[in-house]
Amino acid sequence: MGDRYASVFLVFNLFINKMPAPLFNEILENNQLIKGRLNVNRGDLEKLYQALQKDSDRLKRKQIRQEEIIQSTLVNRNEIKVKIKRNFESIQKSFHPSSEKISLLYKKMGDAFYIKARFYWEGKQREVQVGSIPIVLEIINTMISNNMLDGLKPIRAKRLTWNEIKRRANLIIGIKKIASLKSQEYILRKLMLERLNLLESKDTVIKEENKTSEIIKENSSSPTKYKTESDKVKDLEDGDNWYDKWRKENL
Repeated sequence: MGDRYASVFLVFNLFINKMPAPLFNEILENNQLIKGRLNVNRGDLEKLYQALQKDSDRLKRKQIRQEEIIQSTLVNRNEIKVKIKRNFESIQKSFHPSSEKISLLYKKMGDAFYIKARFYWEGKQREVQVGSIPIVLEIINTMISNNMLDGLKPIRAKRLTWNEIKRRANLIIGIKKIASLKSQEYILRKLMLERLNLLESKDTVIKEENKTSEIIKENSSSPTKYKTESDKVKDLEDGDNWYDKWRKENL
């Protein structure tokens, strides 16, 4: 929209600047020839011309100010749209957790290996710890006994490798269900602290979260700088594409 206004403004300026200077005497002579009734002299025509020129300059300055206001309003509107989208995302992931768009991976932490889950929230990639394989299998069996995982049978195997788990679709479904609840807990704790200040202190929260979850990666090590507001909005809209990549690499 701003580019369109700028183009119209440029064409208008070129048109005005290329107009030849008026021939005031010729205007008066032509009016007499057609028996017109101007009844003014050259000085009056010059005053009128100058007044119109001043009005043109004033209106052009006013147009520029309005275009600046429009651009500022568009930026503010887009920022609000981003906040609305992220707020809606927080509501969904806090109170209606889903196992979709969660990527699983298996990695070593200290001396042991753990199943991890990655997801996207508030423009950042997050990671929560689901648990070791024995613990996760135990949780799955508990959830099955409580009718939380329909269609899944209890896991009888005592030992399974990560590669064996990846080949069993029912186990992946169960683990992602656990991961969605772990992610829900992570988000709720963060929001309780940041929005309601219900937790004792940030240090306490971080200490407890480190046992079960962690942020492993943001979009960059410092706040992202966008060339335009549309880039910022596009970055948010494209954020979910990470899942497809991680699903192919890890599952």
